[in-house]
Order: sequence, then structure tokens, then C-alpha cells
Amino acid sequence: RPQCVRTVSNFAPREMAALEERLIASVGLLVQDPVLQKDLRTLGWIQKRIMFSNNSLRIELRLPTLLHPALAELKRKIEIVAQEELSRMSTEKGWESHPLVDVHITATQPHPVVAREIEEHTELISRLGPGLAHVGHFVAVYSCKGGVGKSTVAANLAYQLAQMSPGRVGLLDVDIYGPSLPVLIHPKDPEVRKSPKGQGMIYPIEHEGVKLLSLGYVSPNSGVPGSGPNGGAAVMRGPMAGRVVSQLLKGTDWGDLDVMVLDLPPGTGDVQLEICQNLQLSGAVAVTTPSKMAATDAQKGIEMFTSLGVQTLAAVENMAYFDCEGGGRHYPFGRGIQDLSKLENDHLDFKSSNVFQLPISVRTNEANDSGAPICLTRPDDAKEELLVFEQLANAVSKELLLIQNGVSSEHIGGLGSPHTVTFPGESEEFDVATIHMSVDSEKEAFIVRLFSEKGATQVTVLGEDLRFRHPKTGEKMAQQSNKQDPKTSEGVSLAESMVDHHKHDSQPTQPSALFPVKVDKKGRYGYSIEWADGATIIYSLLSLAKAAGGEVKA
Repeated sequence: RPQCVRTVSNFAPREMAALEERLIASVGLLVQDPVLQKDLRTLGWIQKRIMFSNNSLRIELRLPTLLHPALAELKRKIEIVAQEELSRMSTEKGWESHPLVDVHITATQPHPVVAREIEEHTELISRLGPGLAHVGHFVAVYSCKGGVGKSTVAANLAYQLAQMSPGRVGLLDVDIYGPSLPVLIHPKDPEVRKSPKGQGMIYPIEHEGVKLLSLGYVSPNSGVPGSGPNGGAAVMRGPMAGRVVSQLLKGTDWGDLDVMVLDLPPGTGDVQLEICQNLQLSGAVAVTTPSKMAATDAQKGIEMFTSLGVQTLAAVENMAYFDCEGGGRHYPFGRGIQDLSKLENDHLDFKSSNVFQLPISVRTNEANDSGAPICLTRPDDAKEELLVFEQLANAVSKELLLIQNGVSSEHIGGLGSPHTVTFPGESEEFDVATIHMSVDSEKEAFIVRLFSEKGATQVTVLGEDLRFRHPKTGEKMAQQSNKQDPKTSEGVSLAESMVDHHKHDSQPTQPSALFPVKVDKKGRYGYSIEWADGATIIYSLLSLAKAAGGEVKA
């Protein structure tokens, strides 16, 4: 009687279950993610069911994001480990052949990357609104000088990231004074449509895997200065500019996005503060040119974002060089990259290893003029430029993946390095970046929570313990007459150190004024506190940790 050939197609259910359990255990334990250096079981990415079809099987992975610079490498590792395990099983069981392995990767619905506490996550979703509820990361692209190619970098970065995560990348033109997106990108369907998600909400424009929006796409009948493709000058003061930015952000139904790229206007003004204080920015990308003046301005931008608790993940030096037909590479504006590489120090939160140089490029300029970024059209004669944008996107996606999985240390406002605190008589270290603060109305005080690798602690902070501290450094300040501006031990004026402004005198006039009325989270920097006397002050996370009695360990 002929023996039946043993293949996956005629396995008994019990054999199927045993194969499935063994493969999942083997792959889950032996395969480490190349970026996070953790096994798949620890990460919780591998699904417990394997799909069988004819003489093949499919291993399912569910990641929190598709923005992973080494997905191809991860898939190869899984295939190798699975094939090796199947070969061993074939020898043990006497199979004639073993199934082929297919790895299928999908992503879960994204949520804003915030601290570990559910309460803070709920507060953030409430503050962002329904349109931003499923945006994983916000990344700002900025420059402190106009004309350096910031918008070109932002657009091409978005389309390069979309190569990893099609349909889950957004690009918002926040430069409301001079929107560039309608010039750089010509969507097939530029109409902005209403969304049923809320009153006055709209959908972004979807074009080739990226969701877009700009004031230049908005109808000129909106009443906003500068709106529409042929809109005139956007003449508006800072507060109105902030409201327009807020409307573009929160009044749009963005759907599921792994990342939203924000093309900021040049400088360090109201719009930048609005973004940093009202969004949980995961990081930023600086754009500059090699000239000494532009590099100096880039340093100012890095300093500003560092002071607001936002790390500059990468820097792009645009128009850095050109290669002439006769041979040789020329640097007409100098080698500014050497200046940028010196910016990594104790005061600036910047990785000098993530600095990228783009050439002076006719191809990039032609792509801009045609309304189709080179990372979308991918011309054969733009390999050099495409390689740089690929390296930039890989660096940014790697940093975001580390942040999302808690491997990369958070950085707090006012300082460029991660900090922990300990409390008197205890050795356990608590991460300052995890601080969550609320108001205890009965005690007229603050509740400050900090987290460590082992657990959490909660401290009650009285108003006077915080009000008379430097809002950035947390140093105690002398309680002087309300007619004087209190000084820190460094001789810095309290008014000079404010990120925000006071509505009244810096000093409270009576004890009841030390009661906190309202508390708002301000991005990754800290919290804005409205006091009973009407004063509004933004305190860094560092100052809150010190007010809670923490002793800082750098």
C-alpha cells in the first residue's frame, strides 16, 4: 500500500496546533527586533495564530507603527528562524517536505505617544480633539531663516516616510504667512471637503499616500487672510495666527496617521510656541544652509526647541555642495556641517550623527516647479538626492520607534539631557519626563505623580512651594514685595524667565492667591498654571519635580 506524502496540506488538526505553538514560541523568543533589540514575544508583536494555505504558512505580526527602518531585515530574520525550526520538525516527524514561510506585517490603530498613564492619555485626547485622536507622532520641520529649503525638505520627508507607511503619513503646512505646499504639490483632487466628525471639520487632501493640508488649499471664501491658491498676503497678528494654526490642526479629520509632519514658518515666534505648547511633539528636524549665518540661526532654533522639551532628531544642510562636470566637489558656502556637529553638548538636545547634506540640485528645483516632489516621482537621475532623503527618513523613523517603545529617554524642557530624581531617604529613581500633575480642589494644592521602572509615587505640592520657584530651573526665589520682580539665585528676573506672560504682578498679594485655578499640559515642556490672582505661568517639568521635593540626578 503506497505511503501518503506528509505535507502541511494533510496534517491532522492536532499536528497543526503543535506546529503552530512551536513556531510561535521559537520565533517569539529567538527573533529580536534590529532596532529595539528586544524579542518579538516581549514586544507583543507576534500573533498567536498562523495561517495555513496549501504548502505554505503565514506568520502574522501586528506592530504599533509601520514607520520602521528595518522591517525587511526583521522579516528575513523571522523567515530564517521559522525555516530552521521547520527543518528540525521535518527531520523529527519524517515529513517529505515542510511548508514555505510568508511573513505578513500590519499595524494597529495609532494613538498619540504620551506618558504611560491612562489618565494623561485621556486628557491629551480631550485637548487635541477627535481629528487628532489617532495621530501617533508629530514631527516639526523648522528653520530660523527663510529660503533655506525647509518646505522642500518637509514635503520630501513626508513622501519618503510614506514609502514605509502608505496612507498613514500627514503633511500640514503651518507656514500661514507664506504657504508653500500648493506650489510644491499639485494634488489630482485639490478640493477640501467637509467631515461629519464635528461642526466645521474638514478632511485633508489625500495625494499619493500622504494626507495634505495648507491654508493655500482652503477656499478663499473662508475669510482667513491669505487663504486659497491665489490668496494675497496673510496679514494677521500673532494671536490670530495661532488660532488659524489651531483650526488647521484640530478642525481637520486626519484619520489614522503614524506621523504628521509639520512644516513650520521660519523663526522662533508665536506659531512655533503654539505648536510646541499644544502638541506632544515627538521631535523636530532642523533645516539650514552651510553659511555661518544660517548655521548660527540653526543653533538658535535648536536652543528654542530644547528649552521647550523637544529634541531635534536630525538636521539637514541644504544646498551644501555641487559636483561640476569637470570633476570635483565644491562647497561654495563653506563647510557648515562642521559647525553643526559641535552643537551636541550638555545644553542642546541634538544628535550630531543625524546631520545630512543635500546638494545644490537642478532636479530638486525642477520637481518643486512641477508640483511633484522627487521622493514621489523618484527620477533615475536623482539617486543622490533620494539616498539622502532615504537616510533622513530612516533616522527619523528610528528615533520615533525608540520613543514609542520607551527605549529612547525623554528630554525635559529647559535641559538637554534626560533627568531622574530621588526623594530624601530613598534610592529609587523617578523619570522627570513622566510627571503628571492635577489639582486637588479640597486641599487647594497640586497632585504630582512620577514614575520609575518599579512603580510610581504621588506627592502633594502646596501652592507656595511652587509659586516662589523659578519656572524653568525650579530654584527657590526670595519672597519679596509684590511691587518688586523677584530674582532667582542666579539674578535672573522671574518676568524675564517666563515662557508665557503674567496677567498681574508676579507676586501674589494674599495667601488665597496661591491656589491653582487651572492646569494645562504644555507639550513636553511642562504645565501652564493659572493662579487665583490671575497670573499665568508655565513651569518646566524640572521645576515641578523640585517643588515635589525631588533631588535631580543628571
